[in-house]
Amino acid sequence: MEIRNELRDAVAAPVKLYGGSAPRLGAAYSPAFANLLAAFILQPPPTAVSDTVTDFYHQKTDAELLYFLEHPEQYQPSLVEAARRELQRRGKAPVVNTAPYQDTTTPRHEEVPTRSWGRMIALGLGLLVLGGGSYWLQQRSEAQQAELRAREEARRRLPPPKLTEVATSAIPNYDGVVTRMVTEQLNKVPASEKANPQHLRQFRLLSKLFWRAQTQSEYLINQAYEGDPSPSFADQTLVVRQTWDAWNQAAVYTYKFGPEMQERYTRMQKTASHQQHILDILPKLLPNRQFLQDDDMTTRTKEVQDLVGYLTPISPVTGQRYRRTLIKMKLI
Repeated sequence: MEIRNELRDAVAAPVKLYGGSAPRLGAAYSPAFANLLAAFILQPPPTAVSDTVTDFYHQKTDAELLYFLEHPEQYQPSLVEAARRELQRRGKAPVVNTAPYQDTTTPRHEEVPTRSWGRMIALGLGLLVLGGGSYWLQQRSEAQQAELRAREEARRRLPPPKLTEVATSAIPNYDGVVTRMVTEQLNKVPASEKANPQHLRQFRLLSKLFWRAQTQSEYLINQAYEGDPSPSFADQTLVVRQTWDAWNQAAVYTYKFGPEMQERYTRMQKTASHQQHILDILPKLLPNRQFLQDDDMTTRTKEVQDLVGYLTPISPVTGQRYRRTLIKMKLI
């Protein structure tokens, strides 16, 4: 810089000698020297870039310099700009997007939680269905309560019921009669046969089952003969036949009774068979009292009268005497 100033003063010296007017440079010097001197003086000062930095970029390959331009986010802007100038100097500067670096990666907190949305939608639908079902049940319950209140109100407005007497069709209870008939049967059995406690217990049970079914059967059959059967006569016969089932279950066993017990037990067996058959066919023969002309019905009825007449002479149901069959022998 000092040399430049001295040269400038030297050039300016002839100017001072000529009274301050600026003659041509060649007035005091030779033309060649004047041109060289003018070029040196008028040359602009060198740039501030150091030789070390320039050598750094000169030593880089094109690929390395290009990397600066392709990844500007990793370096300072001044370094990227210097790399671009070096490539331009070499005549290989590419077209590179110099826009500021922008991170396009979606932040984790901004990711769309598709599964969460699906669960929320499913939960919402479930709550909607649950709410609709609850509302429907509530409406139905309210409707039922309103209907019940209406029925109760209608009942309160009805006039009080009037009691009327009607004929009952229930089969009478013969428990007392059954107990009495069992005692009567045992009284007619010799004491020697009742000495066996097992036989006594078995015969007492069989007598109880027999007279329970026999009294009910006799009640229904007498209704038919008297011409006053109940409208539910057929159903009543089914009930009595079920009573005979208890007897049937006990009668399947073999008993080793004494003579009198065995005789009475045999007559009870035959009577039970006839009565169950009569109860089976009698409902069909009720119209026009057809049972009076039925031979099978007539024969079985007579058999029952004779069999039960041996057990007891008077009917515990009707109070009438049983008709026994007498065998008459003609002497020749």
